[in-house]
Amino acid sequence: MKITLLLSLNLFIIGCGNSQKKYDTVYYEQKLNSPTKNTEALKYYTEGYNEFHNENYVEAIKNYKKAIQIDSNYTDAIDNCALSFRKLNKLDDAEYYYKLSLKKLPKNELAMHNLGLVYMFKNDFKSAKETFKKLVKNNPKYGDGLYSLSEVYLRENNNDSAIVYSKKAYEVWKDNNPEFSADALYYTGIGYLQKGDKKKAMEYFITANKLGKNISPEIQKQLMEK
Repeated sequence: MKITLLLSLNLFIIGCGNSQKKYDTVYYEQKLNSPTKNTEALKYYTEGYNEFHNENYVEAIKNYKKAIQIDSNYTDAIDNCALSFRKLNKLDDAEYYYKLSLKKLPKNELAMHNLGLVYMFKNDFKSAKETFKKLVKNNPKYGDGLYSLSEVYLRENNNDSAIVYSKKAYEVWKDNNPEFSADALYYTGIGYLQKGDKKKAMEYFITANKLGKNISPEIQKQLMEK
């Protein structure tokens, strides 16, 4: 078994490209949910959007706030204002605006998901799990929620629960999203690796790699250690 494992690992490493962090969490830009009818608010939103994509996050926030002052129900501006604060690592401000968005639009799944991510990065794992569980209770096929639940459990070293949710995320994505499927397989591999089951971890990492997922040198090293 040891020889087979090493042969698999050699093939596995050849297929790997650039290194990456253990966890690659993405904050998604909010899809448009509530376009404003106010042309002045739209003007500031557009300016904020352009500043955001030029990575001028402070200026983006100024413009988004002006749009929100004009149209307090403009959740697109609220969501992207929150994301701009997240880019500046101002997590308390990001939390405030995501919560404000959800008050205006309670079924805003992407805002709820991003709020959970904010909690996770604040190391408030309890609130993160509650948020993600509410999200997947409302929509059991919401793959990002399942995937993020897996990440919270990995951070807590609750590997059995992490594996359960990463596998559920994979089931959602496997037929139509190879890239996200690879991410879910990758997290499953991490769960098994943290449990000490290198053979099982290897199986998932190899499959993830075949779908295009680069595996970090750190994890490769762990797999090769006795």
